[in-house]
Amino acid sequence: MPVSASTNSIQNLILIILAIVIIIIAVWSIYAFVRAIFLFIFSQWKEEKIKKAWNSIRYMIVGIFLSVLLLFMFPLIFKRVGLDNHEEYTAKNIFNKAWELINKTFHLKDIIKDSQKKNQYEGNLYYEDNFSERYVEDYSL
Repeated sequence: MPVSASTNSIQNLILIILAIVIIIIAVWSIYAFVRAIFLFIFSQWKEEKIKKAWNSIRYMIVGIFLSVLLLFMFPLIFKRVGLDNHEEYTAKNIFNKAWELINKTFHLKDIIKDSQKKNQYEGNLYYEDNFSERYVEDYSL
């Protein structure tokens, strides 16, 4: 394997990991915000439920802070460590990779259909040619 191909795959793997972490933090923050709204709405002015709602808002703020910190600190850390091509790990590239992962997740059905069509048109069928011979019993009299 050429060195450039292995470096590219390692860079891609690191970008995927950072993008997954950003997605998880974003989903966690959205969940905390929605939870806080519901807790405020259904709190009936009880001190315990209002306190839980404020804690949920704090968790959301911490999540947003962590994601911003992650986006801007990791490129600096990678530069300090001396990682090759550290300039590839920018916030824009991480967001692009996260968006690409989200699109692939929601379009998984289309990817499966496309791969099935591709295999069908290239002649790589999913079933063996002698399928009927192997699984149909001989009922001749």
